Amino acid sequence: MMSTQRLHSLDFFRGVSVLFLIPLHCMMMYASAETWNDSNLGFIMKWIERGSPSFMVAMGISFVFSKRQSFKALLIRGIKIVGIGYLLNTFKFIIPMLLGFFPENLIVAHGLNPEHLMDNSIHFLLLGDILQLAGVSLIIMSFCVPIFKNKYVILAVALSIVLSTRTVSGIRLGIGGVDYMLDLLWGNQYNVYFPVFPWMGFILLGRFVGELYKENKTNIPFFFQKVLLLSATTIVIGASLCYYNYDYHFGDYYHLGPGGMLLLLGVNTSFIYFSHFISKIILNTNLFQFLVYASKNVTIIYFLQWVVIDWGMGLFGFATMNQQGVLMIIPIYSFFVFALLTVFDKVFRNKSSSLTENLATQ
Repeated sequence: MMSTQRLHSLDFFRGVSVLFLIPLHCMMMYASAETWNDSNLGFIMKWIERGSPSFMVAMGISFVFSKRQSFKALLIRGIKIVGIGYLLNTFKFIIPMLLGFFPENLIVAHGLNPEHLMDNSIHFLLLGDILQLAGVSLIIMSFCVPIFKNKYVILAVALSIVLSTRTVSGIRLGIGGVDYMLDLLWGNQYNVYFPVFPWMGFILLGRFVGELYKENKTNIPFFFQKVLLLSATTIVIGASLCYYNYDYHFGDYYHLGPGGMLLLLGVNTSFIYFSHFISKIILNTNLFQFLVYASKNVTIIYFLQWVVIDWGMGLFGFATMNQQGVLMIIPIYSFFVFALLTVFDKVFRNKSSSLTENLATQ
């Protein structure tokens, strides 16, 4: 049974992560290269992007308090989330492509020929993103139920994934479908943005932190001492490795090396500490209630915001906007996404729960 304080901290932590999705993804899809590289907004968004793993850490923490942790429950939930990932690809890519309002320069940016509809459709349908990561991670965890009873085994596996990621990165066998499955595990190309190696490390570290909380929930200060020690240790080691060889450890954000992973693990884990205190300050405010609402609807918000943003490229194009243009559309898109969420709540909430399951449920 979770304590009230844990719910407050986690909802704040995850709610803030969710709210940054729309600004970040608007920037990624609409900002020109000059806006990314030369504007103040681009500078800020690059830092926010580095905070994206907090979403995965929160997923791991949430997992600890889920009642559905049997092999069968995890396997089914993992398959469902992978399916939602490909359903999202269908909505955000395939439908606008078939309807003729998909930006050609986005197709070219992926190294494809706009004339080859079938090849392009297959490529975009199979793109691996965070939902594929979450689903595959749950499937893997379903087979690890017996050994994940011990929190230090979870920590050891997380660190093993982090430290071995460069060793296995990009391994393929030259067999089409098999190679795609291997890419989901440890690919080093941009057909998969969040391969299991190294990104599952964030989920498992979050799970380790959740286990620490369960053991120390009657002594919150002691729990946060452990969190800060873990955070500080990984930051120091990760930053040192990145300083020693930045290109190897942090040169490619989506396919990080051990140093980059440890650095971001430490930074994002430290957010748990700050969430605890900030959530207490704003506990009785409308802002906190809104963050709780966002936290409870994380998966459907993720789904809706990508569809809205990608369909909007039919109107605004891909990578065309300056800083003022991006700043203008962020509040408009945010309002539209939450308006759609309200409609979804009223029309579908009682009919189907498939899309409303969190990436790792409470």
